[in-house]
Formats: sequence, structure tokens, C-alpha cells
Amino acid sequence: MRTIKLTALAFGLAAANVLAQNATENDDPKLKVSGMAEFDAYANASTGDNQKIYHSYKSKVDVDFQAQFNENWSAQVGIEGYNDDEAPSIKYRDAFVQYKKGNFAVKLGDLAFSEGKFTYYNFNDSTVNAAGMREKQVRGIELDYYGLQFGIGFGRGDWNDIPYYSTDTYDDDEEWDDYYYPKSYDIHLAYQFDIAGQTFRPFIHYKSWQKGNANELHTGLNADLAFGPLGVHAVYGLHADRLKKSLPNATHAFLAEPTLDLGRVIVKAGAFFAIIDDNSEHATIHYGNEFSYEIPEYKFAYGEVDFKANDAFTAGLVGEWHTNTIDNTKELGSFEIGPRFYFNPFKNLEVTGFAKAIIPVGDDWKKEEHYIWISLGDYDDDVLFSLGLETVFRF
Repeated sequence: MRTIKLTALAFGLAAANVLAQNATENDDPKLKVSGMAEFDAYANASTGDNQKIYHSYKSKVDVDFQAQFNENWSAQVGIEGYNDDEAPSIKYRDAFVQYKKGNFAVKLGDLAFSEGKFTYYNFNDSTVNAAGMREKQVRGIELDYYGLQFGIGFGRGDWNDIPYYSTDTYDDDEEWDDYYYPKSYDIHLAYQFDIAGQTFRPFIHYKSWQKGNANELHTGLNADLAFGPLGVHAVYGLHADRLKKSLPNATHAFLAEPTLDLGRVIVKAGAFFAIIDDNSEHATIHYGNEFSYEIPEYKFAYGEVDFKANDAFTAGLVGEWHTNTIDNTKELGSFEIGPRFYFNPFKNLEVTGFAKAIIPVGDDWKKEEHYIWISLGDYDDDVLFSLGLETVFRF
């Protein structure tokens, strides 16, 4: 045992010496500021009894401050703001230091991990939705080497709170202590590799609150395939909760999003479906509030045909079908169709406009309690017309 301890100490001192050799003092680090801002405006009008036009906003700001101390050492601080109004509050997002040499990198600080995001425009925010795993935030360490990513740390923010379903009651002091003083930790492992120009990324993420029925497992595969003008983004994700044999509970998510680029004509499509364990009291859908499900609905499909007039302007037509619920026994579907317009006068500015009709399909829209089963928008059995203008600039 003493020999093992001395060997570990010697190894640690040797590693620290290697890092220290590259950590020369620099009183004048190179500073860089980058980020993005998004401001969106929407208007909706129903064909039902209430035919008033209602408007809404979404706003987002994301700024990174990066400091390069020398060839190997750097640091970053991030702030962000997001809200469904015109004035989001700015708050701290993350901060970390990084040592990088060749294909090896190590990060220490506040980190985030996500896998298998949607390309589809309504679900492409991986902090909310993902076919593989939406963003998990930890305070810990990350190692990267030739496509291998390993991270470990303690959960923070919304990812630190124990889920409400982890215990049946909170009557005794021990359970209340677990709720108010969470002890979650995360382990993340992924490996990205290329085979003949095709990219594959298997991943696994385990999260525990150190209670028998309060843990999560995400694992799966993200693939980006290219066949000439045809590209395919595909994801398989396994989402599992409460990993005790007495509480089996898992969701299998499948996503395929092909894109055909013919120059002036671009065809985009996508299909998603999830096999959700409905035999358990709490399906594995991982939600933070009423409208932020990791698995947004159990099935959807879309198709879009775009025509490029020039490098700056593109016009397209989109058709979509949604189930709008995670309960596959409910008939709460909708069909959406309408034009989309893209204006990109230069690389860092994107303006998107759209107009569409949303047509509810299914008998359960007529039931008064249908809102209980909704995981997306509630259309209340009326055709809805929706307009939107989304502006994003980066710097």
C-alpha cells in the first residue's frame, strides 16, 4: 500500500512539473470577446371564438470572455440571458481554465455536456430538448484526447436538484435533507471517430443523487453521414431513470434528419419517434417545467424545400406533423404548413421569417381536460395562424 501511495505521489508531481513548465507568467494575456444575441417576435391569431391577434417575444444573449495566457494555458467566462420576453436578465453561465497541448486538453471549472441534439429548428436548443441527452451542467474536470472525452463533477443549478419523483413522500428529516441539500454527481464519457468520412460518437452519461431510486442514465450514438450531396444526421438515445430492478423505466429515442443539397435547391427532412415506458408511474421524459421536456413529443416528422435566389436570400416551404404529447394513447396531432424566408446578408447575421397555418387533428382536442396531456402548444381544436421574425447576430 505504501509503495502504491509513493508511486501515485511521484506520478502527480511529475505531471504537475510538466504543466508548470508551460505555465510561464504572462502579465498581458490576449483577450477575446465573442458571442451572440437573438431577438424574436411572434404573432398568433385563432379562427375560433377569440380572434384577437396576440404577440409574444423571445430574447437570448450569450457572451464568452476568453483569455489566452500563453501557448498552452487559457480561460473562459460565460454569461447568458434567455427569456420569453423582451428583456432577459443576464446571469453567470460558466467559467473554466484549460491546458491544451497537441491533441490533449484538460478543463477545470464549470462545464456542460450534451449529446444528440435536434437539427429541427423548433427543438435545436440542447439546453431544453435532445434526442440523446440535453445539457447537464457540472463543476468538475474534463479530459479530451484524440476524440475521447471524459468528464466528472458535481451537479449545479437546475441539474443539481433531486427530482420530485425520487421518493414517495418527504415526511422524515432524512428525505427533506436530501431534497434541500442535494448530493448529485455526474460522469460523462464519449468518443468521436471518423470512418471513411463518416462521423460516429457513442456516449454514456450517469447522474446520481446518491439515493437508490434517484439516478439517470443516458447512452446512445450520434452519427453524421455524408454521401455526396446527401447528408444524414442520426441519433439513438436511451434515457433511463431509477435504475433499480424493482423500478424499470426507460425511453428509447430515434432521430433521422437527412439533407439533400443540390446547390440552388436544398431539401431538408426529419423523423423522430420515442418508445416511452408507459407501464411506469413516471415516464422518463426529464422535464424542468410545464413546457421543457427533454423528449418534446413521442413522434413528429417534417419536410422543407428551399430555393436559393442568391447567397443572401432563400425561400422555402415547410410541412410538419406533430403528436404534441408524450402519451401515445391520445389523439392530439397537428399539421403545420407555410413558407419560410432566410436572409443572410453576411456570415454573422441570420434573419428568418415564417408564416404558417396550424391545423389540430384528433378527437382529444375537444375534451376539456386535453391540456393535461399536452407537451407542446395547446391549439384548443381551432386552426391557428402564426407569424414570426427571428434575428440572430454573432460577434
